[in-house]
Amino acid sequence: MVKLAPEKLESSQRYVCAQCKVDIALESALLSKDLLGKTGEAYMFSEVVNVEYGPSCERILVTGTYEVRDCCCAYCQQVLGWNYLKASKPSQKFKEGKVVLELAYITKIE
Repeated sequence: MVKLAPEKLESSQRYVCAQCKVDIALESALLSKDLLGKTGEAYMFSEVVNVEYGPSCERILVTGTYEVRDCCCAYCQQVLGWNYLKASKPSQKFKEGKVVLELAYITKIE
């Protein structure tokens, strides 16, 4: 299978995969810095590029039960975080469709 060229983000402030340096998200897509992942701090983004998604599963997290799917870099396959598909609590519905990236796996470029 031939990989297409990675999508390049046109901004000096962006996040890249820490392993292969492919663009992942714009600073302007950052919604929250107040999350925790398996490795520690994590950020929530409204939009990402150059990622692939795994199968969906139900996961119990600190704020409730969610249908999620892991996401990884489309170029080096490094797991980066997860995508919220469905929240069980009405107060958490705002997370649906958002992507959480763990800081251990991304790097900010300025």
